[in-house]
Amino acid sequence: MFRRLPPSRQRVLTVAITATLGSLSASTALAAETAANAESQQALPEVRVKANAEREEGRGPVSGVVAKRTATATKTDTPIAEVPQAISVITKDEIVLRGASNLKEVLAYTPGVTPVLAVDNREDHVTFRGFAFDWNSFFIDGLATPATTYGLARGEAYGLERVEVLHGASASLFGQNPAGGMVNLVTKKPTTTPIRELQFTIGSNQRREGAFDFGGPLSATGDWSYRVTGLVRKADTDVEYVRDDRTFIAPALTWSPSAATKLTVLAHYINDDLGHSGGTSAFLPASGIARPNANGVIDRETNGGEPGFDMYRKEQTSVGYDLDQRLSDTWSFRQALRFRSVRLSYQTAYGLSYVPTASLPVGTPANLFYNRGAFGSFGRTEMATLDNQFNAHWTGADWDHNLLLGLDLRNSTLREVRYFGAGSPINIFDPVYGQPFALPANPDTDQQIGMRQIGLYAQSQLKFAQQFVLTTGLRVDDVRTTFNTPLPVSTTKERNEQALTGRIGFSYVSPIGVTPYISLASGFTPTSGADFNGNLFKARKSEQAEIGVKYEPKRFNALFTAALFDTTQTNVLTRDPDPTHPFYQVQQGEYRSRGLELEAKGELTKSLQLIGSYTRLKPEITESNSFNVGNRPRGIPLESFAARLDYTIRLGSAGALGFNAGLQHIGSSPSSDGARTSGSVAPANYYTVPAFDLVNVGAHYEIGAFRWILNITNVEDKKTYDCWAAKCWYGPGRDARLTMLVRW
Repeated sequence: MFRRLPPSRQRVLTVAITATLGSLSASTALAAETAANAESQQALPEVRVKANAEREEGRGPVSGVVAKRTATATKTDTPIAEVPQAISVITKDEIVLRGASNLKEVLAYTPGVTPVLAVDNREDHVTFRGFAFDWNSFFIDGLATPATTYGLARGEAYGLERVEVLHGASASLFGQNPAGGMVNLVTKKPTTTPIRELQFTIGSNQRREGAFDFGGPLSATGDWSYRVTGLVRKADTDVEYVRDDRTFIAPALTWSPSAATKLTVLAHYINDDLGHSGGTSAFLPASGIARPNANGVIDRETNGGEPGFDMYRKEQTSVGYDLDQRLSDTWSFRQALRFRSVRLSYQTAYGLSYVPTASLPVGTPANLFYNRGAFGSFGRTEMATLDNQFNAHWTGADWDHNLLLGLDLRNSTLREVRYFGAGSPINIFDPVYGQPFALPANPDTDQQIGMRQIGLYAQSQLKFAQQFVLTTGLRVDDVRTTFNTPLPVSTTKERNEQALTGRIGFSYVSPIGVTPYISLASGFTPTSGADFNGNLFKARKSEQAEIGVKYEPKRFNALFTAALFDTTQTNVLTRDPDPTHPFYQVQQGEYRSRGLELEAKGELTKSLQLIGSYTRLKPEITESNSFNVGNRPRGIPLESFAARLDYTIRLGSAGALGFNAGLQHIGSSPSSDGARTSGSVAPANYYTVPAFDLVNVGAHYEIGAFRWILNITNVEDKKTYDCWAAKCWYGPGRDARLTMLVRW
């Protein structure tokens, strides 16, 4: 298997293997030497330093907006400065202060992340480091999330303790991890400190939301504790008939019979009902939004679907446990188990193209009536994940070593039935609804996709002289994918794949808080699904080189990060170029993305808070089965930045009053990967989506147990949109939300 790898990957893995095994043997020898020296010397009096009870933990809460530790990047509790890879952490305090209610809003100020500017409540479409949206990027509590073809498992922002974005490839720990990076949603857990919170929100589009968060000890000794978080939301959106209704509940119970043992059982349930819509504006035409149309401009509120036919309902369930067990002074064991499912019922009248002039009555303007199709997807995905971790920690006079050994298993099954049929056209500039719509009697697609993955991994974090940190990791994966479809005849196909991936990085932690680093990493992402002909997709593979620097000032609480990266991914999925296969994909070839990321998070004074990011990308299609080699991937801007300042005035017994302002710049991007070659004329569907600048403002006031937070996004009510070839979707307009929190 190793001999079949490309030379560049062989070099990465050879170095990673040598470094991992070498650091393990070195630490073992040093530990033995330290023990021998201890026996030969007179025992000195033991000096204990009491730890701060509020010390931040990698999986725990953070006070303020600056996180200093992570458990996502290494699966161990590690200082962010010592991770040889860029990582961004959005804390609960930041989420609350910005009034973010979904992942796109949470990640609005994060470098390397490009949110899709569209009202689409089906999923949280974002891209990482210039690579296309990928379901495999999303994790909850360090474990993969399931998805149907049109329904990704989404977290609830109110139920999160922190959100962490690990930029770039990291398959050496997680297995299924795309080239651009991953996002890990860390949920709220039981605490021995009492928590009592009520939250109420009103806002634009008749938004009404109530939430609660209760937790604390259940016994006098504190060995039992609980937490229960919930939310109910009723809201319209900028698009007619598209709603954003949600019900969320997440109970959790922790048992800690001793300082060495902690068992947390947790669950959650989410129900999304997007009303009489398919969750979007139903594929509006670009002509009339991004491109000129003699009939004018299509209204932002326009829904191109059919309210009497459309629906989108999704149910998510999750149940499992986290077990932490200290085995000795050196070894500890952690196990996490989840059973998760996503059930989807989705049907919509969606836009196809303008009715040809020859088919219209004489005198009817062209590009006015819009053809629509009837589409439906009904499915369920179930996933079981189990992650076992053994962690050893050795220390010596001037060295510290963390060794992680893990085995994880993942088993998922997707069953989906899809329908595709013809529908009736609509005047897209003045829609009149009520036309008959129905799905065909027989499905277009009936498929069952199964995936079983077993991964064995090891990671070494060796720190010596209190300044030099060597991080190495290896992972072996075995994946079996099965694809079954009864149409037109029952067919079952199976693919087995194995992969060896690795990561090696070096950091220098200087005395002045500056930490430069360098790293190499490879990725392996098993890909579910098949093309139109039933051929199972191969795994996507990636390689990445990254250099960067992190800075933690000594005089105030802040973290600044700069990263340069070069990443290549092969076996990339793109849409099927055959227009008769609109819902299928093919494996196009290869993407390469290079770029610069800058991030700043700081509490510059007791009153002034800064959040900022800058991204410069150079993404490129380097290999393809089409004529678009050299093109930039669709929807990826070359440049984007965001910044936000918050200033709080302390009023003594009268409380605290704060104001903030933010700016987001999202650069221009191509509407299509294109099918152009040098010297040819760009096709009609290849054009530039313009750049957008959005201004956000807010205010907050706190006194006693009460806190009021006002946030207004897109203050200027600019019309933003995202496009894909001949289709476009408007983004949200001005949105105001007023939240009241009560804590006691």
